[in-house]
Amino acid sequence: MERIYEREPREPQSDPNSRRQVRRPKKRSEWMNVLLFYVLPFLIINGVLFILVSARPHITIQVADTKDYKTSSVTVTLSSLLPITEFTSAQEGAELLLTREKRNLYTGEISKNGVIEIYAKTINGMTALQYEHVNILDDVAPVINDQYTMEDGILTITFEDSQSGLDPASITAVTPSGISNAPIWSDKLTGTFSFAMGEEPLIIHASDLAGNVMQATFSTHTQVLDPDGNPLEASAAQEPLPPEAASEQSPSPETEIPAESAWEARSEEGESPTAGQLQTSIPAETQPEATTSADGQQNGEVSIYIDTTTP
Repeated sequence: MERIYEREPREPQSDPNSRRQVRRPKKRSEWMNVLLFYVLPFLIINGVLFILVSARPHITIQVADTKDYKTSSVTVTLSSLLPITEFTSAQEGAELLLTREKRNLYTGEISKNGVIEIYAKTINGMTALQYEHVNILDDVAPVINDQYTMEDGILTITFEDSQSGLDPASITAVTPSGISNAPIWSDKLTGTFSFAMGEEPLIIHASDLAGNVMQATFSTHTQVLDPDGNPLEASAAQEPLPPEAASEQSPSPETEIPAESAWEARSEEGESPTAGQLQTSIPAETQPEATTSADGQQNGEVSIYIDTTTP
């Protein structure tokens, strides 16, 4: 008897050429839909609008080093997301001329110290204001050190200039009568010069390498003092002194006792020194032997009156 075995049915093999089975997409959650289609677009759009509305221009000012202490150059760079509608440049209230080199690059030349002010405004109404202080140019004339000396009719002074430096070739001296007086000795390294000085005042001119000019007038001023050290009037100075005072004075009747300070001498004459004037008292070896008044005050000094001006 023949046995019949039942075979298990085989699964049909998938045919690569057959139609693929279509998988149904999973249902997306509601919060993901809200995030992708509502929240993110809202944030992106409003973020872009905020940037456009609040974007400000950025200003950069660069001042180059000077070579001659007279001029320098300035470079202004503008960085802006939106177009610039207004742009102004000034220095100390005066217009500063700038040349546009590129789209947002400007250059110019400056010839004085002071604050540079750059203003810019974009199409959205936002503004920017930038300042830059310039102090590298030399616009100050040389000055005379107050430690000058007067010995044996020789005036020695020292000039000082902290930026461009003193121009030794510019040092000249002349008297009010027009007589030139060249320096008899000089030390260009320290800026020290010596001049022979007589009875006439000495007008000294000097300039620095940047062309700033100064003028100083040196003059000696003397006045007769009484035994108490007080200035005498012209009429009283010609009257003979009492025997007691004469015994305390120098034997020479022609000797005049200089006043202690130019300030006091000019005040007694009703004239007040002008601004910028300096005065000091220094020993005068060229004067006669010093005398002592009744109160022990030393009168053997000469006063140097200095008037420093800028022409």
